[in-house]
Amino acid sequence: MWEVHYSLESTTYLEDNGALITDLFFAVQALANSDGIPTGGTFQEAQGLIHWMVQDHLVVYRRVESSQIVRILFMKPE
Repeated sequence: MWEVHYSLESTTYLEDNGALITDLFFAVQALANSDGIPTGGTFQEAQGLIHWMVQDHLVVYRRVESSQIVRILFMKPE
């Protein structure tokens, strides 16, 4: 099982908007059960970063296979 880690910016965004973006939070957390690969939305990988469009948001993250960590760098509304 993978771990999902959040940058300070992402954590703040989730805390400030939690009630409004619950589905986004659960979609991101689901990365832990999918080897860090999105199962919904659209995504592309470029220069070691994954740009994922999900729940009307852009989520940018790095997937670290060696330690099985998904590091959410930022998320912003589309």
